[in-house]
Amino acid sequence: MTISQAQLRTLSLLHTKPACRVYRSNRACDYTWVHDGTHVRLTATLHKLFSSGYAMISPENRNVAVLTAKGREMIAARGLVIGAASRVRTGHSKGCCV
Repeated sequence: MTISQAQLRTLSLLHTKPACRVYRSNRACDYTWVHDGTHVRLTATLHKLFSSGYAMISPENRNVAVLTAKGREMIAARGLVIGAASRVRTGHSKGCCV
């Protein structure tokens, strides 16, 4: 599978911190995925990463998106890991997900 620049940027963001699902109304299908590291909504890009196996919904919190092993491998292969940011965090985090 070819991975787009937007998907690579999103993987890089997920490497630093999980993304969060924010509901816009009481309807279950009315949500968007956001990340503290960008003002751009990540919904379409994250859905592509979910379907291709690079990201997944956290087992601990269904409103949090995290990297999979395949996503971490892609980051390492593309050299997107820089210095102290090389630690991968998964699960619930503070910030937009609280």
